[in-house]
Amino acid sequence: MAVLMMIAACYGVWQLAILSSWTRTVRFGVLLLAVTVGLYGAGVLSVFAQLLYTRGVVALTDTPLPEVVRTASYTMDPFIEELAKIAPLALLVLLHKRIRAQWGLTDYVLVAAAIGSGFTLAEALLRFSNEAARMPDAQGGIVSGWTEMSGFSLTYFPGLSSILTSWLPAPVVNGDLFAGASDSATNPHLVLSALAGLGLGLLLRKGWKLRLAGAALIFYAWLDHASFNQRIAAPDDGGVIGLVAGPMKVIGTVGWLYPLLALAAASYLDFVAARTSKRALPDVQTQVSLLDFATKGLPWTPLIAWRFVLARRNLYFAHASGRDTADLHRVVREIRDRIDASNTAAAWSNVKPPLPNPFASGSGIRRYLPLLVPLVLLVPAFLYFVVGTIPLTAGVQKLMMSAFATPVILLFSLVGLAWLGWRLIGMLRQRRQLAAAPSAELIAKGELQLITAFGALATGVTSLIIGLTGSGLDQPLVSNIHILDALGRGVALSGLLLMLIALALVLFPPGGLALAGGGMMAGALSPAALAGLGAALGALGALLMHASSGGGSGGRGDDYWEDKYGDEANKYEDAPRNERMSDANKQELQESGWLKEKVPDTGTRREFMKWLEQGHKQGEAHVHLRPGSPEAEAALQEFLAETL
Repeated sequence: MAVLMMIAACYGVWQLAILSSWTRTVRFGVLLLAVTVGLYGAGVLSVFAQLLYTRGVVALTDTPLPEVVRTASYTMDPFIEELAKIAPLALLVLLHKRIRAQWGLTDYVLVAAAIGSGFTLAEALLRFSNEAARMPDAQGGIVSGWTEMSGFSLTYFPGLSSILTSWLPAPVVNGDLFAGASDSATNPHLVLSALAGLGLGLLLRKGWKLRLAGAALIFYAWLDHASFNQRIAAPDDGGVIGLVAGPMKVIGTVGWLYPLLALAAASYLDFVAARTSKRALPDVQTQVSLLDFATKGLPWTPLIAWRFVLARRNLYFAHASGRDTADLHRVVREIRDRIDASNTAAAWSNVKPPLPNPFASGSGIRRYLPLLVPLVLLVPAFLYFVVGTIPLTAGVQKLMMSAFATPVILLFSLVGLAWLGWRLIGMLRQRRQLAAAPSAELIAKGELQLITAFGALATGVTSLIIGLTGSGLDQPLVSNIHILDALGRGVALSGLLLMLIALALVLFPPGGLALAGGGMMAGALSPAALAGLGAALGALGALLMHASSGGGSGGRGDDYWEDKYGDEANKYEDAPRNERMSDANKQELQESGWLKEKVPDTGTRREFMKWLEQGHKQGEAHVHLRPGSPEAEAALQEFLAETL
């Protein structure tokens, strides 16, 4: 069931991404990261804020905690949750001018909706991940789903058939014995967060009318949320929320339209901005048809063409905002030139992605520990959330909460916390280099991973403390807190295992070149050129470089050595195939003040040296890298982009 909940949360985001393909710039990978931010970042922030508020009111007024929680559920808690869901997005765009300039309003809507969907997923996993053990006789399956009856209440866990045929499906559907439970329901936090995301985007635009409209959208998201909770928690209460609860209920019947309306408004404004910039930037149009190029080197060229379109939109939006676009403009023009130069089937005939070889260097399998360790640590989470959430095998969860399994779970959790903390420190050290990337894509990915890591670390530490100081791992995380009482039904074990899942979410996807060792193909190409392409195309930049430089046909194009060595190419009468990176150059780089300032961590500097040598171990030549030179700067940026 847990896997189906995750699929439902991501499927709604995918639907919105497909509908907005003509104006968005964010890729689906960024949106998946935004879902994890909703799960770990917004969820954790909301919990701590609600705890602070409810416990603070109790301490100041001596009001019983249940009464405070009930009142807060339709007053303060919706306000906290709506702000918590747009807080990560606000942090991204306020801290980074490149993101604020290069993203359109459509991107705001999509990222906010994805965060909201992750928030819904957090509630569903914490509340229902251990339900399978309580419904051993439940009928259904992965395709049709499961239905649980408790008293007069019905809970339906949608199966694949229901999820894939629904619009913005919710992970769990609630109903009652009299009205029944429908096969699907709209994801509640997704639709409201889409409105709030558009509101945030308008708030950051110039003009008081746009800002007023943005504030109104955020206020409406809170009002809709508050009135819904009021109808459940205190239907007979008066006040302003009680007065509008009836009309809001009627309007809420078409809540599934909210994201469509938000996307329509955002797409129109983005289209106008892009059209104006397109006329002002005619030099980023390809000479060849992108549709024709997409057929030349399947399956890579369609992906390259699409990412070029997204990067060009980033440029259009940045130009429309009045920001400096020189770096991104250069990258987009270079991609355009290389697409024009590689628009033949022959250019792509021998282009292949690099294959991983764990024994290609002296470090051996140790190079893959950052990938293997999280996979091993995921085993308990897999057993609990995948195997244990199926009614037929729900006994696995009971076994994992037994006294016999507790020491093993605690050991995995401690190792996971240490590993996550180590990765977090490394990401923080590389944050400044990543922030200098010309594309908002890399910056956004890095920041979203950081938020996920911080939230997961807080979740893991809190769950571990509760499990060790309470009655065991089956103890509820928190009692009497809103967030639809999800934490009151989630146990400490589920919090620890969610932290372990975050290890994969923080580290994956590692990027094709990073997974393959980073330099197996890229070593034959200019680091400066690849750094520019990699900022917009990721690992596909190496393939485009290879095809456009003549490597795709198996020979060396006229500009192969010029791309590879610049003016140094003229010094060689033939290919210098056996020259290796000198020990003197390695020592010069590793001990330079330039590299120590850029990369304070000694271990990361050593990894950078190994990364530089990987291509050379395949027999490629090395050009001397002077510390602080443009070539060295580009190589370092490429290394950091691949290993983040």
